[in-house]
Amino acid sequence: MTHVTPGIDSTPPVGSSLGEMDLDVTTAAASSSASVATADFTLPPVTLTPLPHLADHLKGLPVLPTPIDRSPFYHPSPGFYIGPSDIILRHILFDLSSSESTPSSRLLAYHRAGPRRTVRFKPSAVRAAIVTCGGLCPGLNTVIRELVVGLWEIYGVRQIFGVPSGYRGFYSAKPVPLDPEMVDGWHKRGGTVLTTSRGGFDAEKIVDGIVKHGFDQVRRHPPIVS
Repeated sequence: MTHVTPGIDSTPPVGSSLGEMDLDVTTAAASSSASVATADFTLPPVTLTPLPHLADHLKGLPVLPTPIDRSPFYHPSPGFYIGPSDIILRHILFDLSSSESTPSSRLLAYHRAGPRRTVRFKPSAVRAAIVTCGGLCPGLNTVIRELVVGLWEIYGVRQIFGVPSGYRGFYSAKPVPLDPEMVDGWHKRGGTVLTTSRGGFDAEKIVDGIVKHGFDQVRRHPPIVS
């Protein structure tokens, strides 16, 4: 069992993001000695990487309870929602057989991704866009389908659009309205139904297209991996 104890109060005020903070991590591991069931050890200090938040850039965003709690299609289990103290370490593998193998430098930690208890947009006002870019990867149509069904059935979003032809589709193609009925069966098809493209896009025109169509949530697939 691993115990993570924040060195400071980890709950930020509404509208702010968590900055860098230290965490004390103590855990118990199986011992190689038959006479000792467990052994305590302490990892180096953990630094929580600051998390940018929409509220840092868009002032006056509302804080609303998540629609998931009211959805007849989904019933969250205990521990389902992610809180400000839920983290994941950048490096998660350690050899406890030798004290020399324990890292001496500070460990980096990041906030976990996942559903929160609050949202920042009214689902009825959201205009969501889904775009597939670059090379193909397995399961793209399944991801599109699940995004549409999840936004529609769980969050109550009714304005969902697919952007054809990758990034350039924001200014060279007409967005396609999507709903669960339309994407039903997409998971059985290969490639990407929305089609894709590589390079040759105009970033300024993309931004202008997002503004023109009133998109306030844009989901890119495959996601960017840093």
